[in-house]
Amino acid sequence: MKQRGDDHDDDAEFAEAMEGVRKLSSEQRGPQICYRKPVPISDREREVMRELDALVNGETPFDLRESEELSQGSVPGLDPRVLRRLRRGEFTLQADLDLHGCDAKTARALVEGFIVESHARGLRCVRIVHGRGNRSRNGEAVLKPSLPRWLARGPARQIVLAWASARQADGGLGASCVLLRKGPGAPKRRPL
Repeated sequence: MKQRGDDHDDDAEFAEAMEGVRKLSSEQRGPQICYRKPVPISDREREVMRELDALVNGETPFDLRESEELSQGSVPGLDPRVLRRLRRGEFTLQADLDLHGCDAKTARALVEGFIVESHARGLRCVRIVHGRGNRSRNGEAVLKPSLPRWLARGPARQIVLAWASARQADGGLGASCVLLRKGPGAPKRRPL
């Protein structure tokens, strides 16, 4: 049972722990990449991965679906259930790239490098935080509308299977989840 003076003790401990901490301004933040520890793949994800293995060639254009806010795209022939699962956040996010504070040229290079590196590490689902453009000079997003082109062209084209706006808990309209092809660093499947 909590004693009457416990609240004061908690406040004092918190104040002591936060001593010397200062908030970073937006100018001090740069692009950030955070790789997460591998998570075991579920049987359901294994089934989807088998379906995705059929789309390995990567020579087909993407099917794009965009509204003013939502964005998604996939290689033709991708099972619609896979894209639906990506939109719902059912794939484990294995790495993040935060593009806040980047100009378009820098962001494109970071996105392409991040996709290639994530694929080489064997990652299958990553998140790119691009923001909504609310703080851009003219109030219009620059990175968000450019991301689909970057994913569907250049080095990412051979790697990306699908992308979709993130669910609210994963960044909402200011982030996109990207599903990658199986890379050389991916764990080997056990025979059935």
